[in-house]
Amino acid sequence: MESFSGEIKSVKLDLKACAVSIIAEEGTGLKGIEYTGDKKLEPDAVFADGVLTVTQKPVGIFGGGIMAVNKPRLTVTLGKDTVLNYFDIILRAGDVSVDGITADWFSEVIDAGNVTISGCTFLKAEINTKAGNTNISKTNLNQTVINANAGNVQLDAIEDLGRYNIECKVKTGTIKIADECSSGPNVSIVRGDEYPDFIKINVKQGNVSVN
Repeated sequence: MESFSGEIKSVKLDLKACAVSIIAEEGTGLKGIEYTGDKKLEPDAVFADGVLTVTQKPVGIFGGGIMAVNKPRLTVTLGKDTVLNYFDIILRAGDVSVDGITADWFSEVIDAGNVTISGCTFLKAEINTKAGNTNISKTNLNQTVINANAGNVQLDAIEDLGRYNIECKVKTGTIKIADECSSGPNVSIVRGDEYPDFIKINVKQGNVSVN
């Protein structure tokens, strides 16, 4: 895969089967992009007008189980001082790790895979998963929506929870927000309605913890 660098505005990833690592290092702009794994699964990358677009053609890879989708890996390195307009990830299968980036809009749609986000800043974020756990820590969030079909959600906010409107709903599982806990079928916890920033979490099957 050709590696790119330069000033960057946005990132769009549309992948079928690949682990994804987004990391930040000192500086600004796009620092590099790297793929390791089966050449048959190697994505195509285009960097034009400040937008990095990475796409992957569908390949029959699911016979090997979870190792088959996590052995290929895409790594995108950005400068810590870069502020993106948007970062958009669509992924059929694979784990995603995002560390230290800043974006006005962050969007993630994952069919099967775990999501780990740490040390980031997002004005708006929306995460949708069908199967897999979501873990967010040390991240500055303003307006956040998380929808999960099956999987646990762990969110540790930097800011005091008192500055957010919080709405969590679980069809089957447990909700824990700070020192408040509720479990059973069709449970919900709602806090606040007067703030501009919010955290909304909807889970069909799984547990939610917000601290």
